[in-house]
Parts: sequence; C-alpha cells; structure tokens
Amino acid sequence: MLKQILLSDWARRNFDPPPSIRTLRSWARSGRIVPQPELVGREYRVSENAAYVRPRRAFHIPTITVLHSKDPIVNEILASGKTQEQRQA
Repeated sequence: MLKQILLSDWARRNFDPPPSIRTLRSWARSGRIVPQPELVGREYRVSENAAYVRPRRAFHIPTITVLHSKDPIVNEILASGKTQEQRQA
C-alpha cells in the first residue's frame, strides 16, 4: 500500500507555487485528484503518486427548433405552444 500524505504536502511537491488549501479541498471534493483523497478528521490525505486531472469542458447540445412543418396541425401546435389537451380544455 502506498504511503498517504497531507494534501498540502502533495501540492507542494507537485505545483510551484502550490494552490491554496481552499482550492485543493475543492479539487478533492470534485474528483479532480486521482486516486481520490480521503478525509481523515479535518485533513485530506492523498496517495503520494496521486495526479491532478483537468476537468473536461461541458458538452453543449444546441436546441433544435422546428420553425415550419408541412403538417398544418404541427404548425398550429408550434404557433400556440400548447399541447392537444391544453388546446381542447
């Protein structure tokens, strides 16, 4: 089993200058340090060979809007913004 060290000590070994303890704790909670640090009492302990993993950018899928259809009922629904049950009520 690998030796576990304090998160602040790990940061001093891997970064120059090291991030603030607040940033390190945020990374630990969000899973940006692999393997995941363990909270022992009030201190995070992390494996000596742990690594920081950059977060991936969020993948955004653009909304597709149908502006016009060949079906008049579809056009009516799009224009009103209501479902059939809402139109009949």
